[in-house]
Amino acid sequence: MPLSFIPLLFLFLALLYSLFSGRLSRILRIMAGILKLPLKEWERADKLNVELVGYGYGGKRVILRFHLPKDGNVGRGQLSPSFMTRDVKHAKKWTCEFCGAPARQTHVQNLSWDHLDPPRHVIYCHFVCDMDKEHVRKGLAATHNLLNMLNTGRMGPMPPLDTFGKRPPGVSYPLGGSCACCERDDTANKDSPKRCSKCKLTRYCSVSCQKKDWPRHKVACGVIHSVRFENWE
Repeated sequence: MPLSFIPLLFLFLALLYSLFSGRLSRILRIMAGILKLPLKEWERADKLNVELVGYGYGGKRVILRFHLPKDGNVGRGQLSPSFMTRDVKHAKKWTCEFCGAPARQTHVQNLSWDHLDPPRHVIYCHFVCDMDKEHVRKGLAATHNLLNMLNTGRMGPMPPLDTFGKRPPGVSYPLGGSCACCERDDTANKDSPKRCSKCKLTRYCSVSCQKKDWPRHKVACGVIHSVRFENWE
């Protein structure tokens, strides 16, 4: 048997065994040491490579790629949306993925491949008008089920919709595309908003707001590798 077939044969036998033993994650970690996937253009061998894909109405997307320390800290990748989603939300005048109304909220889904070398993490960010609305919850459930199927069930079942909670009475969340600092609704309609010159992502209504927000924004700004907007006029 040619030597090139040995890793493939081992992979087949390992996966077959995992079906009966329930040890798929362990098998994948073993195989990661034998079959290393080639790096993509933007990936680094010494980092946790994270890709965030944001979805708006009419096929509008943003693809954001950044690097985090490769230290085996799974929680670091899981927490990355907490410091990156705000910047993405204020990058464009987003409209609801499911109806086209102005977007005020986001829903995030995470997928991790920590067994790979280097490890990879994908964040799916959905911009929506109101999480309390029926069509939004149904849309998110359908999207979750599709992504879960495409990723062989790694995401698990969708949490019950009633666990999402309700927006507190009288609370209005900031509009997508408004200033990342003051978050006033009227700033979302500015013709020429200022954008961070380093990361090319986050928008501000003024230099004053940009400077005021820098202590928060510099965390995300310092790790961003690239930003690409798709299907925007």
